[in-house]
Amino acid sequence: MNTQDLLHLAALLHDIGKFRKRASNDNIPHPEHSYTFVNEDFSDFFSECGDALKNAIRNHHTNGENLMEKLVILADKLSATESEGEEQEATPLVPILSRLKDAKNTDKTYGYIPTALSFDRDTVIPTDSVEINQNAYETLWNKFTKEFSIATKDKHYSPAHYQTIVALLHKYTSRMPSETANPADADISLYDHLRTAAAIAACVSRVLTDEKDVDELIANSKESDRNICMLIKGDISGIQSFLYQILSDGAARRLRGRSFYLQLLTEAIAHWVLKQLDLPITNLLLASGGHFFILAPYTEAKDKFDRIRRQISEKLWDLHQNDLYCILDYADVKASDFTTQNFANKWGEVSENVHQRKHKKWSELGNKDMFKNLFEPHGDKAAWDFRELGKDLRNAKYLIAFEVPDEVHIPAKPNWHTAIKSFGWDIRIRETDDKSNKPDQCEHAAVYRIGKTDFLADNIGQNFQWDGISTSYDFRIFRPVIAHTDDDETADYSTIADASDGVPWLGTLRMDIDNLGTVFTEKLQNATISRLATLSESMRLFFEGYVPELCDNYNKNKAQILELIYAGGDDLFLVGGWSALPIVAEQIRSNFRQFVTGDHVTLSGGIAIEHQKFPLYQFAALSSEAEGAAKGIDDDKNAITFLRKPMKWEDFAEVYEWHHKFVDAFTGDKPLPHDILTRLGHIYSEGEQTDHQTVWRSLYYFYQLLERNKSQSQFI
Repeated sequence: MNTQDLLHLAALLHDIGKFRKRASNDNIPHPEHSYTFVNEDFSDFFSECGDALKNAIRNHHTNGENLMEKLVILADKLSATESEGEEQEATPLVPILSRLKDAKNTDKTYGYIPTALSFDRDTVIPTDSVEINQNAYETLWNKFTKEFSIATKDKHYSPAHYQTIVALLHKYTSRMPSETANPADADISLYDHLRTAAAIAACVSRVLTDEKDVDELIANSKESDRNICMLIKGDISGIQSFLYQILSDGAARRLRGRSFYLQLLTEAIAHWVLKQLDLPITNLLLASGGHFFILAPYTEAKDKFDRIRRQISEKLWDLHQNDLYCILDYADVKASDFTTQNFANKWGEVSENVHQRKHKKWSELGNKDMFKNLFEPHGDKAAWDFRELGKDLRNAKYLIAFEVPDEVHIPAKPNWHTAIKSFGWDIRIRETDDKSNKPDQCEHAAVYRIGKTDFLADNIGQNFQWDGISTSYDFRIFRPVIAHTDDDETADYSTIADASDGVPWLGTLRMDIDNLGTVFTEKLQNATISRLATLSESMRLFFEGYVPELCDNYNKNKAQILELIYAGGDDLFLVGGWSALPIVAEQIRSNFRQFVTGDHVTLSGGIAIEHQKFPLYQFAALSSEAEGAAKGIDDDKNAITFLRKPMKWEDFAEVYEWHHKFVDAFTGDKPLPHDILTRLGHIYSEGEQTDHQTVWRSLYYFYQLLERNKSQSQFI
């Protein structure tokens, strides 16, 4: 095993002792607990790693005796600039969104109970009355070590186990703080500190090969202007038009398949970039919502960047021509940029670089190649099997990503499977633990549990193994929500529309966060890389984890009426029976307010309603226009458009209340005649004019109505 692999592991596990110490409730320093974890708890598994790993973990709070130890010290320092001190055992993880600028929740203290990660409300939404005791950590530690034992039984560590360990840390250390000595620093999860420290270590070890250079940065990182990392951002362009150009026949499955393909494409490109730079999974800081962020070693990434960008564009052009494009750009990162707030500036800088590069799409291909591409005939690329992919997702339980050599030649008639394969992933989707045949020339496989964190259950480690290749195990947060019929068949859009109250019409809902960029670059206080990682992971957990849970519960408890096409990054797109969408929109917004702990970060949305045969691409455009109208209501946004009327959420609550009053008035023992609704519509439209006679005619109408319906006098 090479030194780089040992360094990645040492940085990843250097603070696991914090978890162990809280479970043990003793006075032994946490580095000793980290050492005990690898030297005693799982000594057989880590035996092949030797003393170098153990000492790098044990000595990360000393001066360090060799290069590896010093690199772990530096990575720890750059990941978390806050100082460590005496642990306060009862400190919960504070939701990072409650610490943003403009937060008006100072009268309450919100937090999370340390628990295994899941996507239910109690895990995702913080509470304002959290009591932590040592038993909670002890119970959680026992569960963690039990699963760690399952994953490592009769095995010795190899780099193939790295992703599995990252997934276990994700599951068990996401709901606990990294630092508890100072409550002001308790908003960074232990998981996010560990993964960012590992990412930094993978970078600095490739840039700094002399102990003196490392010593200098440890002592003076805040003043250093030496470039040591590159923050890379990739953004898939053309998603909206690609998604919705769908024929009515099989629209639900096609849309579901296209959406999932775009998720896979984003991740496959990100993993392909990691492979080109020989980086571990922890250097992928975020991949969600059609974009990704990677932390890379500066010198090597600088040398390879143009080639990487060009190869991605060549593949995408051969696959999609001008339909889909990956905008790839970067920002240089110095050691001083890891200090408080500076990394947020880098996050904003790379996002601005990507935005500017939208004006130079395909320029990396060069004029000669572009001329050839534009005028060279291309084969028929309509048969992409998105409908079959959408069908496979309905009961999908596992996703297997076989790592294969990326295809240089794109077939004349590609499909979604060969497109992803061109970036080195051979994807298989399974409903059961049928492990599937491995492809040729495969060296490794990653098995993902879809939409659940119990990724080592059902004897996965025994069932999903292949001779001659290594295997990692992990989980994917997002799962599509798919409505089904009473016969347990997938519901089409006609069936979903028929499930609506009243007219059998269909609706689409779009929602996203208002001014998300400012949340990362302006509102986040003390913005270190670990805080940004915690913030992005929190957003991802709400949209990819909790929103599907909420929609799925609605289908189970109300009616099979919702189809969640995607939820990721900061937005979502939902198709459903029209009558359910305003209810679900309000539920999502209400839970988001509690998730954020106030109104300092807000959501806006738009609902479009049409008959079930309305073209889907026009439907998507209408809901996009509706969302835009909501965001244009004023500078604060925080609104929704329903029935073509933009309104603030507070007004929507009043509209919702009037809705119930109308339903009661028209469905009670002595209901009012329905033609009143038509009359009210006329009054509303005439009221826009200056004819004062409208007022008197309306008063006369209601007086006559009251005479005939005295039982409804309060409503009238």
